[in-house]
Amino acid sequence: MGCAVPSDAIRVQLDAMGKAGKKISQAREKVLEILETENACRAWFQEKDSNPAATFRTLSFQLDRHGDNFVLESRDKGPMNIFRNPYVARVIQGGGPYGIITLNTKGAFFSTQAMVLEVRKEGGPLNLRGTRLLHVGPYDGDSLPAQVITLLHEFGHVVDLLPADQDNVDGKSVENTNEVLRLCSAEINAQSRHGFLSASHQ
Repeated sequence: MGCAVPSDAIRVQLDAMGKAGKKISQAREKVLEILETENACRAWFQEKDSNPAATFRTLSFQLDRHGDNFVLESRDKGPMNIFRNPYVARVIQGGGPYGIITLNTKGAFFSTQAMVLEVRKEGGPLNLRGTRLLHVGPYDGDSLPAQVITLLHEFGHVVDLLPADQDNVDGKSVENTNEVLRLCSAEINAQSRHGFLSASHQ
C-alpha cells in the first residue's frame, strides 16, 4: 500500500511469470480496453469507482500452484449430483487499489479440464471418475473470454461491487459471475467478433 504501481511494473512482473504471465497480461489488456471505453460494463464499475481503469492498473497478480486441482462430485438429497470445480481466482473483498489477484493454476483460468473426485457423505475411499470440462460462465476454461470474465469478477470484489463468495457457498460465486456477464458480456462478445476468441490455448 502507498506508492502507485506503474503499469509497466505490472507488465514486468507478468513477463517474469512466463507462459502463465502472458495469459494474464493478454486478459488484463482486454479488461483495460473495456474499462477505458464508454460502455455498460464500465458504467457499472463506476457506481463504486469513478476511474475503474486506473484502479485496475494498480492490481498485481500471483499464482497459486498448490490450489484445488480436482472437481469434487458429491450427492445431496435426491438423485442430483453436485460438482464443485477448483476455484479460479480470489482477492481480498473491498481491498481497493494495489490489491493482489491470486489465480489457481489448476482452475479454469489456465485449464480446460480437471479430474473428477467422488466424495461420499458416508466416507470411504475417494474414487476418481474421469475428467470434466471447466468453464467460466458460458466460456471454455483456458480461453481469453473466460480469463477476462474472471478478472472482471475479481475486480468486482476489489471495489466491493459484488458480495463475497468464497467457496461458492449457496452458489454465490456463480450468481456473481452471471451478474458480471449481464453487464459486461456485450463488450466481450463485441471484441470476439474482432478475433478476440482466436487467442487460443497457448
